[in-house]
Amino acid sequence: MGSFIKRIETIYLPVANPKASAEWYEKHLKLIGVGPIETDATQAQLVLESGQYICLIKSKDLVNANFTEIGGEEQCLLTLEVTDFHRFYEELQKNGATISAIEDNDNCGENFYLYDLDGNKLDIWSGWPVVS
Repeated sequence: MGSFIKRIETIYLPVANPKASAEWYEKHLKLIGVGPIETDATQAQLVLESGQYICLIKSKDLVNANFTEIGGEEQCLLTLEVTDFHRFYEELQKNGATISAIEDNDNCGENFYLYDLDGNKLDIWSGWPVVS
């Protein structure tokens, strides 16, 4: 029998200000907010084109979802595959987003890291390279 798990529906990220964070995600990632978000909201829901959600939850403590792996490197919770990878990178640069340099991972494609208002590290990935 196969797995009962169908897909990942929602990713929850801790934030200090759901409204401000939702505006950041709408501006930089072009995600769509679900319903109006009040100034004092405790959460904000954003929907991806795929129908999956990112839920920004107001955290009691100022934290983010990053963690340190055993080798000492900061790791992120989430990888987002994007279309038009290089154009997206240039647009983020132009809009003043905090991003790393592009990394070429050979057979795994390219990626860079994007940091939201709370320092949540998002892995932005080009997708698998086309093999000719």
